[in-house]
Amino acid sequence: MNIIVQKYGGTSVENLERIEKISDKIISQKKNGSDLVIVVSAQGKTTNNLIEKANKYSKFSEQISSKKDLDFLLATGEMQTAALLSLYLNSKGYKATCLMGFQAGILTNSNFSNAKILDIDNRNIIQLLNEDYIVIVTGFQGMDKFGNITTLGRGGSDLSAVAIASSLGAKKCEIYSDVDGIYTSDPRIVENAKLLNSISYDEMLEASSSGAKVLHNRSVNMAKEYNIPIISKSSFSNSLGSEVKNEIYENSTVHIITKKDNVTKICIVGSMMLSNIETISKIYSLANSHNIQIYMITFSELAINLIVDSNIAEEFMKILHEELIEKNTID
Repeated sequence: MNIIVQKYGGTSVENLERIEKISDKIISQKKNGSDLVIVVSAQGKTTNNLIEKANKYSKFSEQISSKKDLDFLLATGEMQTAALLSLYLNSKGYKATCLMGFQAGILTNSNFSNAKILDIDNRNIIQLLNEDYIVIVTGFQGMDKFGNITTLGRGGSDLSAVAIASSLGAKKCEIYSDVDGIYTSDPRIVENAKLLNSISYDEMLEASSSGAKVLHNRSVNMAKEYNIPIISKSSFSNSLGSEVKNEIYENSTVHIITKKDNVTKICIVGSMMLSNIETISKIYSLANSHNIQIYMITFSELAINLIVDSNIAEEFMKILHEELIEKNTID
């Protein structure tokens, strides 16, 4: 099979006009003989609006009381997009059908709001492709072993697309957004930023983890593992985009300069920090058990400095204080 997976982000499916535009790209690929799986995000700011609505209904203004219920709610955003795109393509005479994440066989763990994909049973997708359907899958979501709907975290539709492409052995995975591809820096900040023709998985993974928003870092890591080329392209132009792939070279060329917003430094001060292996190990264990990503860690004899997302910094401080200070005797 000549399978191509395409993912369309929120701005690409924001309204009827934009769904019409991406449908032209989908139909063009179909006419070229491709077997298509289309992964979609929620329209525009739908996810943000649903989170705001959930906060109004929740007793807690700063924290949703049930992440499971929130995932159930947020999944409806992608469902709307998938159904609308399928309806439109069928009205144009093309066989299309839509699947939720669990119908596409995406099995995850039960870490609601930031679930990890464990496996994909692609038999349903393959059967529909064999029947010549354009298969539209809701991005950003899956199902745990208990039958609960889960979501994969911000940018999770990229991850859905690459995971499905990897499972199907797709020729490539095209990620469509409102930018032409991967630039040497954010073109909204750096006027002379240049569009890259290609970049290696490792470089893109580093850039994505350090603030470059064009691709989800977990999706890049999965693409590298399964050697699936990612093409980052615009939904609104005919740019060839940028390809993320294995590149073998040895030089000192600088490819991307980026920044990460909304991060906070946490400083852990004590004696002999640099050689305190037990404390360092405990910090990483706590971060892992609470699903907290540490972007950077530095050491001195008297301090360990961590860089984490600002929205979880205070929570992590409390966890660290309880484990490193409250549960230990202080002289």
